[in-house]
Amino acid sequence: MEPTKLTKTTVERLPATGKRYEVRDTDLSGFLVRVGADGSKSYYLIYRAGKGRAAPKKRLHLGAYPRITVEQARALAKEKAAAVVLGEDPAAEVRTDKKAVTMSDALRKFQDEHVTKLKPKSALCYADIVRLHILPEMGKLRVKDIAYADIARFHHSLNAKPSMANRSIAFLSTFFNWCGLHGYRERGNNPCQGVTKYKERKRQLFMGATELSILGDTISRMEQTWLERQQTKTKRTSEYADTITPQTAAAIRLLMFTGARKEEILSLKWSYIDFERGVALLPDSKTGFKALQLPVQALAVLERLPKISEWVLPAASASGHMVNIGEAWGDVRKQSGLTGWRLHDLRHAFASMMVNSGASLPIVGKILGHTQASTTQRYAHLEENPARKAAEAAAAKIADAINKPGGNVIHFSKTGEGAYRTRRTRNSPMH
Repeated sequence: MEPTKLTKTTVERLPATGKRYEVRDTDLSGFLVRVGADGSKSYYLIYRAGKGRAAPKKRLHLGAYPRITVEQARALAKEKAAAVVLGEDPAAEVRTDKKAVTMSDALRKFQDEHVTKLKPKSALCYADIVRLHILPEMGKLRVKDIAYADIARFHHSLNAKPSMANRSIAFLSTFFNWCGLHGYRERGNNPCQGVTKYKERKRQLFMGATELSILGDTISRMEQTWLERQQTKTKRTSEYADTITPQTAAAIRLLMFTGARKEEILSLKWSYIDFERGVALLPDSKTGFKALQLPVQALAVLERLPKISEWVLPAASASGHMVNIGEAWGDVRKQSGLTGWRLHDLRHAFASMMVNSGASLPIVGKILGHTQASTTQRYAHLEENPARKAAEAAAAKIADAINKPGGNVIHFSKTGEGAYRTRRTRNSPMH
C-alpha cells in the first residue's frame, strides 16, 4: 500500500486482506506497520546496519498493536534510529539478549504465547509440569546453555514416574523448537532429540460383564437410596452411601454406554443431540469435532433427564455444567467392592466389549475418536478369541480334506490336564 502518516485512526482502519502487507510511515524513515493475513498488526523499524547502501538491511520488531500505541512505537523507532546513527545494531542486540534469557523467563513467555492457545485441560497439565518439575531443576539456567546431558539427567530424575517423565520431555521438545523459532537458541538444535522415553505399561486388563453388572446394581441401589431419602426427608447419616443423585448416576451410565471421555459427557448440551439419528455432534472434543454415537441405552438415559438448562448435566450452582463426579465414583467403587478401577476404565470397558463383539480396531478407533491408530492398538490382544476361532475353522477344513476315504483319520481329543492327544484309525471307504 501507499505510504501514509501512521496515526491511531489509520492503523485501526487497515483491513485484513488474507495476505500480509506493510504500510510505511511518511514522517519517519523506516518506520512501518505490518498487517498479517488475519488482520494482526505489528510495528517495525527497517534500517541498515552500517554505512552505505552495501550495508545489510535489518528489521527490528518494536511491538504489537494494540499493546503499544502508534505514538509509543514511533518514539521507540526514533530512539533506535538514533542508536543506529551512533553505530549500534539494535536487532543484533535483541538476538544477544534473547540468547541470555533464562529458562524461567522463556517458559513464562512460551506459556503466554503458546500454551494458552491449547485446550484448558492441556494448558493446566503443562502448567503443572513446569511448576512442579521443570522450574525447580532448570529454571535458573540459560536457554541457550541447555544441552542433551541436562535433559537426559532431568528425564532420569523422574524415573519413578515414567509417564510424567515422558510427558515432560514431549513438552520440553515443543518448547525448545519454539525457542529456536523465536531466537532464544540456535534453530534445529533441540536438546531433547535422542532421549529414549520410558516404556509405559498400559492397562491390559479391562472390566468384564461381571464387573459392569456389579457396578450397574450398585449405582441403582445408591440412586434409590437417595430418592427415598428425598421423599422421607431423612437426614443423611454415615450408613447412607447416597452421593449418587439421578444426575451423577446418569453421567456414569452415559460413560458406560458410549465409551466417551468424561469431559465429553459432562459438557454435553441438548443442542448437540440428534435423537432420531442417535448421535451427539460435539463441536470441540479433545480431538476436535466428533460425532459421538448414542446407542438406544444411552438415549434412554437421556430421555429420563429433565431439560432444565442448555446443559444435559447442569451444575448444582446457577450456571454451567457438572464438572466433577470423582466423589460419586469413589463411593460407587467403595460400595461395589471394585476399588481398583478408575472412571476412565469405563471407556476401556466399552472398547473391549466392541472388540470382543467382533468390531475391527479401525471401527473402534473411529467410535472412540482416536486420531492415531496406535492408540487403539492397546485393544489388539482382545482380538485373540476371534483369531483363534478363525484358525480353528481353517484347521477343521484342512482336517476334513486330509481325512479322505481309505486314509488315516486323525482324531483330536483334549486330556484332563488341558493337553491334546491324537489317535489314528483306518477310514474305510463307503459302499
